Amino acid sequence: MFKPKAIITTVAARELFKTLVRELEIDNNLSERTIMLVDNMVLLEQLKRAHIEDIRKRGSVELFKNGAQEMYRSNKSVDAVLKIVEQQRKLQAELKLTPASDRKVAGLVKPPEGGDNDGEHSKDNRDDFEKF
Repeated sequence: MFKPKAIITTVAARELFKTLVRELEIDNNLSERTIMLVDNMVLLEQLKRAHIEDIRKRGSVELFKNGAQEMYRSNKSVDAVLKIVEQQRKLQAELKLTPASDRKVAGLVKPPEGGDNDGEHSKDNRDDFEKF
């Protein structure tokens, strides 16, 4: 049985680890390679939680003082959260845990009828642009 690394301290990150391992077991896709990706995803979750806490404390913008100048600038944690979410999405896709790769959805999707390559129009039923 796999366990999260000792540096994973937040409850949410540990729960995410358990959930991901459980999903990978269902698909029979649990290996050392996938655990490495899960570890990365869980570390990102822990970082994301820390940045969200920073945003709660300081807000999405902060007052910045440079000598006599005073201005508001965006909290860098906002950008960091967005980047972390995108990286997590990429890791989910790599682990085949996105809705698009969901085993239930893949079984329900049927190929287009008639064997068309484009799936929308038959050769006799093209619009004016396609005929051009």
